[in-house]
Amino acid sequence: MTSAPLSQQRLLIDLQGLDSQLARLTHERKHLPVLERIEATVERLKTNRRRAVVAAAALQEAQANAKTREEEVGQVVRRAQVLRERLSSGQAAARDLPAIQSEIDQLGRRQTALEEAQIAAMEALEAAQAEADAAGAEEQEIRAGGRELTASRDADFARLDAQIADTRAKRADLAAVIDDQLLAEYEAVRKSTGGLGAVALYGRRVEGGSVEISPQEYARIMAAPKDRIIHAEDNDVIVVRMED
Repeated sequence: MTSAPLSQQRLLIDLQGLDSQLARLTHERKHLPVLERIEATVERLKTNRRRAVVAAAALQEAQANAKTREEEVGQVVRRAQVLRERLSSGQAAARDLPAIQSEIDQLGRRQTALEEAQIAAMEALEAAQAEADAAGAEEQEIRAGGRELTASRDADFARLDAQIADTRAKRADLAAVIDDQLLAEYEAVRKSTGGLGAVALYGRRVEGGSVEISPQEYARIMAAPKDRIIHAEDNDVIVVRMED
């Protein structure tokens, strides 16, 4: 299409504004800071789950070890008690008394060593239990934080989705009053440039900045009929003259 009423061309500037707004809103939705925080929270949860698995295995091993040490001490205590009762009952032969007493003494030393091992096992069990509890508490903390982040994300999504829907509705209403061929040309340009279909020109100044077109370009544009659709020489964007 080579020409369109200037009033129609100027509608492209409003349309470009809506398209730029849609692009900003869509980009914002995809790059919300909270999304990175949620991703970091998920990674933290994964790390903590690995910690919890290791802690659970260590706790199970510590529990088994503590039980074994308790049983060993119990066996020694019961054996020593049997021997003491035999020694005090007077039923053992005199020749057996030294051996019985010797075994009781050996069991006493054995009990001391086993009780020390039992204490170490209980300390290890307490440490393993503390680590398992810490992992569980951290998971609860992570999940609570995750719920807050999710709620924040959902609120941002709802806000942006409403703005996007409103902007799309406004765009649809505006596009409906633009000539089909002009609109198609605008869309083709916008596709080729990655989002920019039209720019407004005030004198030699391009809207949105202090950039001025060259005198030669300005002369070319001003020499064209008012209804001529002008494309920039360097990037094919439609240049809309905003001043009569």
